[in-house]
Amino acid sequence: MNNVVLIGFMGSGKSSVGQLLAQRLKRAFIDLDERIVADAGRPVSRIFAEEGEGAFRARESRCLLRALTERGRLIAVGGGAPLPDRNWEAIRQGNCVVGLLADRDELVRRLEGSTHRPLLEPDLRTAVDTLLPSRTSRYLQADLLVDTAGRSCDAVAAHIADRLPLEGLDRISVEIPGSEHEVILGSRLAPLLGPMLRRAGSAGGVVVVTDEVVGAAHGDAVSAALDESGLSPHIHFLPRGEEAKQLPVLTKLYAELSARGIDRAGALVALGGGTVGDVTGFAAATWLRGIPYVQMPTTLLAMVDSSIGGKTGINLPTGKNLVGAVYQPAAVLCDLDHLRTLSEADYRSALAEVIKAAIVADPPLFQWLAEMRNGILNREPALVGEVVRRSVAIKARIVAADPGDRGSRAILNYGHTVGHALERTMGYGTLRHGEAVAWGMQVAGRLSLLSGLCSPDTVQAQASLLAAYGLLDRKPRVSGTDLLAAMRHDKKSRQGEPRWVLLRDLGKPEFGVPVQRDHVESAIDGVLA
Repeated sequence: MNNVVLIGFMGSGKSSVGQLLAQRLKRAFIDLDERIVADAGRPVSRIFAEEGEGAFRARESRCLLRALTERGRLIAVGGGAPLPDRNWEAIRQGNCVVGLLADRDELVRRLEGSTHRPLLEPDLRTAVDTLLPSRTSRYLQADLLVDTAGRSCDAVAAHIADRLPLEGLDRISVEIPGSEHEVILGSRLAPLLGPMLRRAGSAGGVVVVTDEVVGAAHGDAVSAALDESGLSPHIHFLPRGEEAKQLPVLTKLYAELSARGIDRAGALVALGGGTVGDVTGFAAATWLRGIPYVQMPTTLLAMVDSSIGGKTGINLPTGKNLVGAVYQPAAVLCDLDHLRTLSEADYRSALAEVIKAAIVADPPLFQWLAEMRNGILNREPALVGEVVRRSVAIKARIVAADPGDRGSRAILNYGHTVGHALERTMGYGTLRHGEAVAWGMQVAGRLSLLSGLCSPDTVQAQASLLAAYGLLDRKPRVSGTDLLAAMRHDKKSRQGEPRWVLLRDLGKPEFGVPVQRDHVESAIDGVLA
């Protein structure tokens, strides 16, 4: 179990709140200052007097890093401990960080008469005025923020306990220059949303975009979290499924943003599956030429694929996602609790995108998926979390290498040339996206074989894993002529001819490959006839 780390200025109540919170959570409590004193064999005031602040900070960092190696602890750290970047990175790694806040006058009142804090000497008010502004910017980066003014320590502890993410956090960075952000995995993540949007620059209205089913299940928790952060939430409902990705639906969302007075201090939250994320992201990219948005995917498919990378868009009658933009979210919150209500068919279908990621980028994951098949299909929580974590890490790495989707990121389209054509030809919603992609991968594998790129063993390994997950149980009934016509509208086509992602081996894809038409026809006929 990950640690909970309390940060805040001197006098914010970290030690007192920490002890009470540790009792509520049944965790061991660590006061970092006490660890430092034990390490030095003398009080903090003497360390400062005899060694200076620089030596104290070095000792503080050593003690902090040792404390963080322990698991399942509640750790209260000194006011300056989070400031060095190395410390901050260690504090956040896998842990939930809670910032305790109080205004300047409240802190001065609490600290009046302190005799063991060297940094407050010789004048308390001057010291607070000097230190507080520079440190507050770091405290505001905490996952949860709690104003302690006017609250008892017990009330603060109870407030935090009711809002802490369960079982800690996994953070995966998406390192896109100028648009760096994180994908956060965990449970009970709604309370993180307000501070996250504040950090992204939001200070006004927030429109939560969802559908009726997801909104009924999770809308109240999201709205309450935004209210608590001083933001003004409003929920806007989209139609379910691919019906949402139409120009008239987008126009209604723009009208809502206008009616609610959403300006550049506002933000959007995409609460739902991939279609909600696509429409919300496109609206965020284009409203006032761009406002912040956060992805809160509620399906496995959205968590492992569509919420990551900033691809947004809507459909036209001639093809899927033909109108869109690449626009990165401020963050992605993957609350694994949301998957509990996901239907068996939707869960299983989404695993096609996980298998695709393994095929193009991670052969060890491919092997792990084969070994863990039963547990994954039985939705064992630890395995589901690992599926999401490893899939997100793959996509984050690939997206960071090609954020504009102009080159190597195309490997993520493996199976999608035929997959998207199947969806369009059969009618959106007739075939689940994952099912369409699974059959698309089968065609792409056959093409790889016909083109002389890969061995029969590679194609058979892919087919075996897809079949083991039940993704090839229902063969689509479709005209090969109609499918070929639909593929001419694929976004990767050149002069009306698709450019394919094919395989040399597991983990060794090639993208932008032109293929002879007779090979395409043969592959489609061999797989789908």
